[in-house]
Amino acid sequence: MTRLGPIIVSIDDKRLSSRDKSILSHDLIGGVILFANNYENRNQLKELVQSIKAIKSPKLIVCVDQEGGRIQRFQKEFYSLPSLKQLGTIYDSSAEDGLKASYLASQIMALELLEVNIDFSFAPVVDLDYELSSVIGDRAFHSSSQTVIDLSTAYLKGLERVGMKAVAKHFPGHGGVSIDSHVAQPIDQRSFDDLDNDLSPFQSLFKEGLPAIMTAHILFPMIDSSMVTFSQKWLKDILRNQLDFHGLVISDDLSMGATKEIGSMIDKVNMALHAGCDHVLWCHSKENIETELDSIAIKTDINPSNQIELMKPSLKHNETSLSINELIAELDHLLSV
Repeated sequence: MTRLGPIIVSIDDKRLSSRDKSILSHDLIGGVILFANNYENRNQLKELVQSIKAIKSPKLIVCVDQEGGRIQRFQKEFYSLPSLKQLGTIYDSSAEDGLKASYLASQIMALELLEVNIDFSFAPVVDLDYELSSVIGDRAFHSSSQTVIDLSTAYLKGLERVGMKAVAKHFPGHGGVSIDSHVAQPIDQRSFDDLDNDLSPFQSLFKEGLPAIMTAHILFPMIDSSMVTFSQKWLKDILRNQLDFHGLVISDDLSMGATKEIGSMIDKVNMALHAGCDHVLWCHSKENIETELDSIAIKTDINPSNQIELMKPSLKHNETSLSINELIAELDHLLSV
């Protein structure tokens, strides 16, 4: 059986170019991540997704960061999703209302994406907001690990209700560093025992059957000499063996500033896959991607038990009896209280 490859790439525009089609046809490509520059309106987006999925069989996965708040790639003609911090604020006033708001927000996000045939969003963020990281900030539910557990569980249940898979990020927690990993290498000096609160939301979601996590490009020198994305100790010894996670491991973007000292994109892809990532994001630095993909091909062994195809929705949005307008009305009420 033909399998999708381990690399998820971005595209440059609102429609596929002949170069895009050639790249996406490569055996190592398993999916496409979309950004705001790929979006014009819902009809255009639907056509773009359809053209991506027509490239090969099995159909490529299409995903996006549609967290809500300041990280919402599709805005015009989409519901303006609250930030996760807003959901945490509601929880502080009423735990019941906060849980309901999180449950509703994830369903609205998922139903809108499913309507245009996008498979999943990289959500929820389960990092703790220690008020250290500007790149996390209001993307996090809360500073309390128990509150994050409660709200992220409700979020997961909402996604499950409409058939979309969740991706919790950024393992094992990005909230304890001030440096933005998009720009440079964050270093977290805490020991493993110091990470109990950061790891708790992930561990709780693992028990709920979380389908996937995204790794953080963070170095924890007290634990390993390699940053998490490239660390067998983190991804195999700790994540798989100690924490007993059985879902997909997806790297954050390998072209981010935190990885610039690691080597070439060829090196980074091979190192991340060897360390224990099942799939990797390659969003930028694609000038020579065609030749680089050919260099990676002979070195890569794709794990058949951890395929990106597992992230495809488990039911279609039109198979549910849910009214998105009713969900929006309920959430708007909770946000206005």
